[in-house]
Amino acid sequence: MPELRICEDPSAWDGFVSQATDASVLQAWAWGSLKSRYGWRVQRYFWVDQGTPTAAAAVLRRSLPGGLALNYAPRGPILDGRLDQWPAFWQALRERLAQDGGTVLKVDPEWTTDAQRAALTATGGLPSRHPIQHQATWLVDISGGDQAMARLKESTRRNIRTGIKQGITVEASDASAALDSFYELLQETAAREQFTVRSRAYYQDLLSLFRERGQVAVYLARHEERLLAGAVMLFFGSKLVYLYGGTKTAAKDLKPGYLLHWRAIEDAQRRGCSTYDMWGVPLDPQPGQRGYGYYVFKSRFNGSMVKFIGLYDLPVNRAATLTIRLAERFARAGQPEFV
Repeated sequence: MPELRICEDPSAWDGFVSQATDASVLQAWAWGSLKSRYGWRVQRYFWVDQGTPTAAAAVLRRSLPGGLALNYAPRGPILDGRLDQWPAFWQALRERLAQDGGTVLKVDPEWTTDAQRAALTATGGLPSRHPIQHQATWLVDISGGDQAMARLKESTRRNIRTGIKQGITVEASDASAALDSFYELLQETAAREQFTVRSRAYYQDLLSLFRERGQVAVYLARHEERLLAGAVMLFFGSKLVYLYGGTKTAAKDLKPGYLLHWRAIEDAQRRGCSTYDMWGVPLDPQPGQRGYGYYVFKSRFNGSMVKFIGLYDLPVNRAATLTIRLAERFARAGQPEFV
């Protein structure tokens, strides 16, 4: 009979989660470890059948007043297509969370189908009006070696070739000094584009934890020793993941981002990756809309938009009204909390 088990083995955890069809880097071992340094407690649960994991969920916990707690499984649960496992898995997980004062489990898996949505609603899941993560991403097929270049838009291939001719260089590193250089770019970009960034320590912690797992690289593009652009890339299973990026205002004419991303793709191919997850894009991108600029850039890599089913609240205790009220209040206060 299947049973719920706590996983304390990083390799076993990443080994299962990274190969699942609904894998997400936000369920990686290092991501939970990162969040545990910033006000959360993490517990990783396997659903085990005859000694073999069939599903998983890394659950973050944050205390609420009165001895209660809010739980969130970022981009979880991971079922690897086994929707039939979910009802029993959820029942066991709900009982465990309830013992720890849980009020609600918020989930936003990388699921896209009506059947997957129905699996959540059938176990009491209610859609939330306040998403935490992006609701759509941009995926690019990078399989096939040189064929990946041929699939890019002509303008993108031209910008890559122009970057090479202009003498732009791209280096990849997991050193703390590279992250410091990137952070300066990120701050400048944030001031220009009006978004919030975290402390330098947060990004250094991310680098350190994913470096332990061999899953991160900082890419920096330069021209004549002048820093132009940077990006933090994660490697998880068959995916290359673009998490953060920054560009000097004065570098726009050189368009360094195209060559930088291509170098990351080449490295990812050597690691065995076949998909490039360029991360969030607007659900309905329109000119003038926030996020439209980076949507246009990502679309030039000729992938496709994937829309997720969104954030759902799963009541842990039976006071459903209070549960959802607490959860929605948290979501409004904590929306910038992740990524």
